Amino acid sequence: MTTRWEHKVLTYKLGWKAFDYAQIESDLTALGAEGWEAVGTLAPSFGAGQAIEIAVIAKRPARD
Repeated sequence: MTTRWEHKVLTYKLGWKAFDYAQIESDLTALGAEGWEAVGTLAPSFGAGQAIEIAVIAKRPARD
C-alpha cells in the first residue's frame, strides 16, 4: 500500500533586521501537534544574494 501525503508551505518575510525565528518555531510546534513534519526549506535570494523570504515545506499522511 502506498502512503498518500498532503503538503503545506509556510512562508516568512524578512523583517526589519531578521526573520522572526520565534514565530517560525511557534508555528512549527503547533503544526507538529497536528501531525505535520517539516521536510525542507527554500530561501530564494535576490540581487546581492540576500534572502528576503524563506519557505518551510511540511508533510503529513493524508487524512481520508
